[in-house]
Amino acid sequence: MESLMFNEWAQWLVYGISALICFWAWEKMFFWIKQKDLKAIVRILGAVLLFTPAPIAVDSTHYAPAFIVMIFRKFLENNAPVLDAVMYMLVGLLAGLVLMSLLSLFNFLRAKFSPQN
Repeated sequence: MESLMFNEWAQWLVYGISALICFWAWEKMFFWIKQKDLKAIVRILGAVLLFTPAPIAVDSTHYAPAFIVMIFRKFLENNAPVLDAVMYMLVGLLAGLVLMSLLSLFNFLRAKFSPQN
């Protein structure tokens, strides 16, 4: 059991399952948003918050969720750089927004060129 506790893949598996459950709860929290595009933006924000990894230290090969790295560096270390973890989250957010805009463009073109009944 102890070897499973220190196995990096087992830890990421447990985190992935937990993040999926938290993402499901994130979506349920915003049930009151009716506009489809705004709901997609909120989903992207939740996904970036939960699923974006960042290195624990600047030159480390070990990763943790970016928001946890930012919190620990800001409050537990003196003069620790936080900007690299923020950059990881911004890249994830940009990728999500690009994917959302491509999906919206695809849906628009499909609706425009589909045969009308």
